[in-house]
Amino acid sequence: MREPTTTAGAGENPRQSQAEPRPGTAAWWLAREREPARPRRRRSLTLEAILDASMVLLDTRGAAALTMRNLAEALGCTQASLYRHVRNREELVTLLVDRAVSVASSAPPDNADWAEKAAWSSRLFRAHLRRHPGVASLLRGTERLGPNSLAGVEYALELFIGAGLSPRLASAAASSLATFVIGSVHFNLGLDASDPEENRHRRLLYRSRDATAFPLLVQHADTLAEVGSDDEFEVGLNALLTGFRALIENADVTPD
Repeated sequence: MREPTTTAGAGENPRQSQAEPRPGTAAWWLAREREPARPRRRRSLTLEAILDASMVLLDTRGAAALTMRNLAEALGCTQASLYRHVRNREELVTLLVDRAVSVASSAPPDNADWAEKAAWSSRLFRAHLRRHPGVASLLRGTERLGPNSLAGVEYALELFIGAGLSPRLASAAASSLATFVIGSVHFNLGLDASDPEENRHRRLLYRSRDATAFPLLVQHADTLAEVGSDDEFEVGLNALLTGFRALIENADVTPD
């Protein structure tokens, strides 16, 4: 059986109608909620078991290995059994990603203010994605509309509206923060700038450039080689929070 793909017009479960909405869209989530519950057989395959096995595949073999064929082999079932729960790989990824982002909804310290809570959740989410780079590689940062994702949005809206932003600006602030966290992980996938050998090679690379064309790279080679993803993330996070504070201070002159 040919492996389903997420390319438009290909890789569809034969049972799937071409008119059905694309997985991850608001229309898809609404349609999924209206679907009648499937009767469960004793010791039958469950969606949770499928998602658990998918996460193991991602962690051990990477996103490229997350195929319906490999998943069926890992679960000891047929691909047809998988299609009773998910219609294709794109639908599987949508459900898996939504479950994976639920970690960001963990409760921060009670005595923290809105900015400290936002920073705490951002660091927690980033750490989770770095532990599961396969999940990070599947996140597009746009369709955060599943139940766990919406719980995270609700949490962020509560923070930013409570801090003084209008609902419109609070939504934009929450989205920009999530996009920054996801993007910061994407940018550094497969690269460990803290590795001593990588650090040494960066110094050599910077120093070997033409000082006329790259005077600052050559002059500050030692310092620049030591700048890692943690530094980049903290600078960006603090810049965003500083910007949000400015929006809050000027909330009386910003549009709703």
